[in-house]
Amino acid sequence: MASSSSSRKKKASGTANAFADTMIVSPTRIHKATILWLHDIGENGRDSATFVRKLNLPNVKWICPTAPTRPVTSLGGFQTTAWCDVMGISENMADDMVSLNSTAGFVVNLLKDEPGNVMIGLGGIGMGAAVALYFATSYITRWEQTIRRLRTIVGINGWLPAWRNFRRNPSLAPSLQISLTHGTSDAIVPFQIGNRCCDTLRRAGFPVTFTPYEGDHHANIPQVINGVRMWLTMNLHL
Repeated sequence: MASSSSSRKKKASGTANAFADTMIVSPTRIHKATILWLHDIGENGRDSATFVRKLNLPNVKWICPTAPTRPVTSLGGFQTTAWCDVMGISENMADDMVSLNSTAGFVVNLLKDEPGNVMIGLGGIGMGAAVALYFATSYITRWEQTIRRLRTIVGINGWLPAWRNFRRNPSLAPSLQISLTHGTSDAIVPFQIGNRCCDTLRRAGFPVTFTPYEGDHHANIPQVINGVRMWLTMNLHL
């Protein structure tokens, strides 16, 4: 099993508290790729570390940060770990762009010093998947010069923030390969939101693989774990 360690990051996020501990799950074989994994609302980096260990990818270094604690509008103002505020999941939802952009900057800081000979990936579950997909849409225009080896994005049960403002850009393909998977009976992020996300990204020029699975908002089923493992192995040549 991969070893792990944690380190505290001092970056702040808008009006929220500072980002908390980041878990590192080290590769047990040759370091071929580094993947930053973002947890869902109410979880933390330790939850991410537990999940990524199940993927059993010995050539991957995993970076598993913890989101700030903040009040979340959709939870009646209850304070919990969240990458951004969310009013409610729908096609017409308002987006917390300040926190999304702050989190994107945090992601860059965690990845920018990775060795030049490894591939870079970004993924997440639920709200973490939403942040990963938002990062993908802004990568070419904002972050490519800082992180030149970003190759793959994984989103499980997520959505695409600011999708209405996203337009086709042929230069995106095939620079980022995106894998989306979504539960057909997900009551938290409805399946049709996942479908809309996939369609929007494809129209914009991204190569997207979309895989539905029977179930709800739960990423720890064998079908999802095996699918993510196979997709990362193929696309990062692990």
